[in-house]
Amino acid sequence: MKYLYRIVNALFAAAVFPAALFLDGILLRASTSLFDYGLEERFTFMRIINIFLGKETFFGIPYEPGVTTWPEAFNPMAGRLIASIVFFAITLAIAIFIFFWSVFSNKRLPIAIASASGIVTMIVSTACFKAATDMLINGSINIVNAFTDGWIASLLGGIVNIDRLEFGGFQNGILICFIFILAWTGAYYLIEVGSNEEKVKKHN
Repeated sequence: MKYLYRIVNALFAAAVFPAALFLDGILLRASTSLFDYGLEERFTFMRIINIFLGKETFFGIPYEPGVTTWPEAFNPMAGRLIASIVFFAITLAIAIFIFFWSVFSNKRLPIAIASASGIVTMIVSTACFKAATDMLINGSINIVNAFTDGWIASLLGGIVNIDRLEFGGFQNGILICFIFILAWTGAYYLIEVGSNEEKVKKHN
């Protein structure tokens, strides 16, 4: 039973990474007052990586190292985005810890603490990302200013709106993995306690 417990923990910890890479990473929905329909696009993090590697384009615009730079218009949201990335990285580090701890140790308390911490860090990462992108949605930052200057930005700024910009769902997959590990650890502990009580009753 102990080996089954460890194997299941390791599998769900490892599942965090395909969830992060292949489930919808970013959901973008934009609209314009010129047309009745808007634009919705979902990006997996694997696709975002491919964009930076030059294998794919962003709405037909290729990423060019040294040419494509961080827009100054986005500076007010930089701190919150960095916080989101840091907590996301911590979440992945926790998954790695759970995987290797499950492989090499039977102790359950570190697994319970780590899985609970993974839930918290993923929620905080999501909240930080939302706090950053809310600036684009409520108009505090005009996304048009990131790509154009001068009169073009002034003209398009009033007719191009970002309606949604958020994590696309991968975070739910990661949360499910950590929640399952935490619940599985709790269930295993209860089963073990019950088994020990049965043994005590038999001896008495």
